[in-house]
Amino acid sequence: MRTIRFFLPAALYYGLIYFLSDQPQIPISFVFPLQDKFFHFVIYAGFGVCLLYGLARIDRLGTRRRLGTLVVIGVLAAGLDEFHQAYVPGRNADIVDAAADVLGILAGWLIVRLLIRSSAGRRWFSAGSESPPRLP
Repeated sequence: MRTIRFFLPAALYYGLIYFLSDQPQIPISFVFPLQDKFFHFVIYAGFGVCLLYGLARIDRLGTRRRLGTLVVIGVLAAGLDEFHQAYVPGRNADIVDAAADVLGILAGWLIVRLLIRSSAGRRWFSAGSESPPRLP
């Protein structure tokens, strides 16, 4: 149960995603094509980093299981987000948005892998942990 606290950042981050998804329109000026897909990708990359912060503390998960768990949670979160948006006036569900979300989750995994390889990233990612982080 002690590891649950390490998932608090991911829960709060997903709460922010839910809040943003609940808005009928988000006033963002159009700058380039597929801009909304880029935003989905970036936002979910942050969510992936937050999820891995918690998953890295579960000892029984090896690297492959950790990545698999991340992908399953990412697909479920993206699907839930798109399902929710289907019922928000002014929004719509889009499978391409969900794909951008899942790709963002995988980008978050890559970011964490690169961070852990640096000593500063290793210190940041292992803050509050009794043992050094394992590569996710």
